[in-house]
Amino acid sequence: MELELYKAFVKQQREEYFSKDKPYDLIYRQFEKGDFTKQSEDYFLSNASEVIDVLRRESWHEFQTKEHQFTSKMLSSLYSESDIEKMSSSEAIAWFVEKFPMHIYSLNLSNTQSRRSRAGKEFEAIIELILIGADIPMDSQGNIGKKFFIDKGLGKLVDIVSPGSVEYVLNKRDTILISAKTTLRERWQEVPEEMGRTGAREMFLVTLDDNISKEVIENLNDANIQVVTTKSLKEKKYSAYNSVISFEKLLAILKETAVKWTDFNYSDESKAEIVKNVEKQIEKHSSHPFVVDYYQRYLHKFQ
Repeated sequence: MELELYKAFVKQQREEYFSKDKPYDLIYRQFEKGDFTKQSEDYFLSNASEVIDVLRRESWHEFQTKEHQFTSKMLSSLYSESDIEKMSSSEAIAWFVEKFPMHIYSLNLSNTQSRRSRAGKEFEAIIELILIGADIPMDSQGNIGKKFFIDKGLGKLVDIVSPGSVEYVLNKRDTILISAKTTLRERWQEVPEEMGRTGAREMFLVTLDDNISKEVIENLNDANIQVVTTKSLKEKKYSAYNSVISFEKLLAILKETAVKWTDFNYSDESKAEIVKNVEKQIEKHSSHPFVVDYYQRYLHKFQ
């Protein structure tokens, strides 16, 4: 198979192979397996970091098994039994590597890129489920849509806004913006630039990166961006930095912010938009009962 045809074939096969195992579905399945759907609000407020670690570990193990199967299938598609039937095992391996080096490289590159994309989406799903478990109101870009967030002035790098996008328009100072990145690399520079466009006073950057330099941490802090990570990473890597906080601390801040809106007098127009956003999220999560129950409870506050 010609290389370009093989690339297209791998892409098409990947979409089919993983179509029933989207990132959110994989995380939600692990969330259920870990019995986190049965935990209390206080549990998530106190143990969010542990939940993150468990979901990341278990989802990776499950995905890794499926990716290995996919890789084997894609490599096997490059040859037939008649090609190697007269060769010894070592001869067959040498022949395969010599004949398809660029095909093998292309598949490995495709796997890496797909894995990175999935990791980001899975991380966002983990954060969303923890916020739901902690009974924290929010709008998620993944549910409502990037265009909607951009139209509201939230920007493309904001993944979650709490209590919601309507509140953000009404009073930016009493809302929390969250951006999630498993690793920062050079992309951290995009976050201050994006925050400058939103007009927000601060942003929280949630990450699992264990190698953030002192310079990056200080630059982010100067831009009113707080790095958020798990308790274990905070203690092992960033204990010297007050501007790096644990996920549990972020949840406490989110709770305090949500209280400010308890007795807010929303206009009928604002209520209607909130209801519309919540219904959109309920529809998107129709196969995730824990999420649906949360949004239905939240919906009653505005009906």
